[in-house]
Amino acid sequence: MSTLKVGSITLIVNGYTINNGLPYFQKAVPAALRQRIGKATIKIPLKPENGNVVVQCHRLEQQYSSLFKAMKFDSNLTPSQDKQAAMALLATYGFKQGDGLIEEHRPSHLSSTDPFDSTAHISALQDELEERFGARNNLTDAAFKVLDNKLPVLLSEAFAVYLENHNKGQDKEFQSSQFQHWNKLILLLGDIGIESVTRELARSYRDARLSAGLSSASVSRELNTIRAVFNKAIREIPLNMRNPFESLQIPQTIKFENERISFTREEIQILVNSAKQQDDDKRRIVITLALTGARLAEIVGLRKKDLDLQNQAITIAPHATRSIKTNNSRVVPLLPIAFEALQKQHEESKSDYLFPSYADSSSTNSDSASAALNKWAKKFVSMKSMHCFRHSFRDQMREAMCPESISKEIGGWASTHDVSVQYGQGYSLDLKRQWLSKAYEWIGKAK
Repeated sequence: MSTLKVGSITLIVNGYTINNGLPYFQKAVPAALRQRIGKATIKIPLKPENGNVVVQCHRLEQQYSSLFKAMKFDSNLTPSQDKQAAMALLATYGFKQGDGLIEEHRPSHLSSTDPFDSTAHISALQDELEERFGARNNLTDAAFKVLDNKLPVLLSEAFAVYLENHNKGQDKEFQSSQFQHWNKLILLLGDIGIESVTRELARSYRDARLSAGLSSASVSRELNTIRAVFNKAIREIPLNMRNPFESLQIPQTIKFENERISFTREEIQILVNSAKQQDDDKRRIVITLALTGARLAEIVGLRKKDLDLQNQAITIAPHATRSIKTNNSRVVPLLPIAFEALQKQHEESKSDYLFPSYADSSSTNSDSASAALNKWAKKFVSMKSMHCFRHSFRDQMREAMCPESISKEIGGWASTHDVSVQYGQGYSLDLKRQWLSKAYEWIGKAK
């Protein structure tokens, strides 16, 4: 494990090392496997043409971890790990996927009747593996299937093809937003071969997402991404299959029709008081949403460093696993009830993220949070969702006669009518706190 500085950010990257001034991936081979692997350390140069060194290290770490598991005959390996292990095994001998389809040319001095093995390199590898492993096993069988391109293209690999062939594939925010949708498919179906995804599985995915409490609009957005990945993979790999998600119908839900209804003051008071009584991570999200006007994903994806304990405020900024709708980060003051909730969550969280149940360094799962919180809220207020807090916020700020520009800055709405609003540093934290306190002076301890 080593550190890598990218701009102003220092990352901890497994396997990253510098050798004679050049970047390498390095991983120790377990002592029990060194004789069979033929070396004590795996050391691979990281080349610029292979992409970002962090991504390369992550990919190689997965492959060699899978290889070592496979060589210990781990029966719990997933199909994805099986394939990664096979590719890593081949790499230790200088082979890669598809090399088994390459045939050496017959030397010009040999006649057509002279004996010649055009795949001697594969025969030599087979002899080497038999010497190292004895009888053929699942790992060596998978390795030869990789050589001949006979293992299925996995869902995770299809997404990589999608990014490689998309004009926005190098955009980090695009990668993050698209992966969040695609990863939900992998979590539900497993990292299976793309050609094994049937129309029936596509329908079961749709129904599972609707059953989780998502609106038709949210499910439609997910399916748009999934459909696009399938289309790209089918065309670019290519694959002889139809897109199982093509023209998949989505029943309309009542939830979407009521997302723009505001909570009344009485309803907000009921929800906040009930959340304070239960006082767990989910209910602290509710309290924060109720008193900031923020979007659910913005709160769920908060990191510990985004909470300013001294100034009692949060910074809502884009990061690797959660983008924000407007380009600029913003600082939002916290009223006492919201600050107390987040301060307690800060103390209890064992992660770099405030709400590790829904966010970590690989993803921010606001959909799961939405489903759970909406289900809880319906015990007290029917036909409304967490997003209604955002509309309530606008109503309360209007009632307090707060200038629209201040209200928009706190809530994170873009001001497109006047380019001058993008100049300067924005309103002070104290001024925003004054207006927020005035708008919610009727609730609990908010002053």
